[in-house]
Amino acid sequence: MNLLVTAVSSATGPSGICRHAYNLVRCAASRDEVFQITLALGNWQESYFRTSFDLQGIRAKIVTVNIANDAFARNAWYLRGLPKLADEVAADVVHLSFPAPIRRSTMRCPIVVSLHDLYPYDEPSNFGFPKVFFNRVFLQQCLREVDCVTCVSETTLTRLSLRFPSSAYRKAVVVHNCVTIDSVDPSVFPFERRCKFALMIAQHRENKNIPLAIEAFEILIRRGKRHSYLLLMVVGNVGPGTAAIKSLIEQRSLEAHIELIDGVTDGQLRWLYTNCEFLMAASSIEGFGLPIVEGLFCGCRIVCSDIPAFREIGGDACHYFDLHAEAGSSAMVQAICKALREPAMQAKHLDRFVMENVAREYASLYMHLGKGRVKK
Repeated sequence: MNLLVTAVSSATGPSGICRHAYNLVRCAASRDEVFQITLALGNWQESYFRTSFDLQGIRAKIVTVNIANDAFARNAWYLRGLPKLADEVAADVVHLSFPAPIRRSTMRCPIVVSLHDLYPYDEPSNFGFPKVFFNRVFLQQCLREVDCVTCVSETTLTRLSLRFPSSAYRKAVVVHNCVTIDSVDPSVFPFERRCKFALMIAQHRENKNIPLAIEAFEILIRRGKRHSYLLLMVVGNVGPGTAAIKSLIEQRSLEAHIELIDGVTDGQLRWLYTNCEFLMAASSIEGFGLPIVEGLFCGCRIVCSDIPAFREIGGDACHYFDLHAEAGSSAMVQAICKALREPAMQAKHLDRFVMENVAREYASLYMHLGKGRVKK
């Protein structure tokens, strides 16, 4: 089996899409059924991938696509450039790491797409208007053209079933994201400041509710000496909400207590999970919640919003708060205080996310596709 994984996106730093693409490659590299792997990146992404991930340690060929990093050029590449690349590398299966516009008639091999969420419908503010309408069109086209849709969670499959029941019934399966955080020496401190800290892994987008988390954190540190030593590290790409987040930090005079980090390596991320006092996640909607499962693997205390994806992933091992409570930040503070009084809870069913098991599911899917067993 010869696999081509595409990761050509606007992202130039930490994002769930980039990590998912890397994990797809690692899963494939662990299976004998997949004897050749190609990972397609934009030329603006190569430095981030090579710095943040262990590309030397996996048997994959990296192909950089030399186009402009804008929506028109990227979408045009998926429509015209991807079929050419698939032919050049003699791909048996193409796996899109996220929905992109394609034409099935131009491809000689089966196409899989990973569906993380339905944000173009569920969280249109992430894209802005009128851009969101183009994203909806491209999502619809991709779902129509691909041979198989792999939903990263039961929550995402449920959302797909409500919006696109035909696609969900005919070609969708659930294959969870996997956890492949590299090990790191816990004695190595990778950042300049040494103090106790809380951690939040989130892009600067509206559904991540970073301002709410900042408000809750402010309440916590202003309560007195017990929590005043805490630092909040927010790791994630800049985005539509960056200006408002920075403005809020400045207005509340929290510069000494909140640090925005745009990029970390796998080893640094593992260190952060292992050493934080607790992990915060305040999202209003998610398709999966990779930081939650990564935090569980690293033994974190986790405080998160009570949404379906987090419940599916975290089960009884997280401290949940109601986003719709009259004072959402106060509800979050109560959950944080409860979490800090208790040791981290043991998560169940984490084997769903172990690379060996996820890789076996993908390999089986690819082989079935190659034999024409997934209906179009």
